Amino acid sequence: MSRYTIPAQDPYYKVIVGWDPPMQTLFGQVFTTTVADTDDDTACVLWVGLEVQALTTVAALQDALQAYATLPAAVVAQLEHDQASTSPPSALQVRLLQWLREARPQPG
Repeated sequence: MSRYTIPAQDPYYKVIVGWDPPMQTLFGQVFTTTVADTDDDTACVLWVGLEVQALTTVAALQDALQAYATLPAAVVAQLEHDQASTSPPSALQVRLLQWLREARPQPG
């Protein structure tokens, strides 16, 4: 898993992005810096990329974070590299991903 802190548009936020190979998704987290411990759940104001293959492109990640940050070019390149250099999933990982997709609640 990769994880990078990027500059937020507002200094009251901390933004973290990365690539999660097992879930095959990019992710982004936004924390408020007004809470003493930014790892505290109450500090998290946005978390995207929680589902299997939720954000499969860096452009989709940028769209999801546009209210909080713009991805620097170096981080875009690193995320694309991280994603491209991920080993193919093992048979067990494929089965687990299938199980996660099937276990997801369906609308309606």
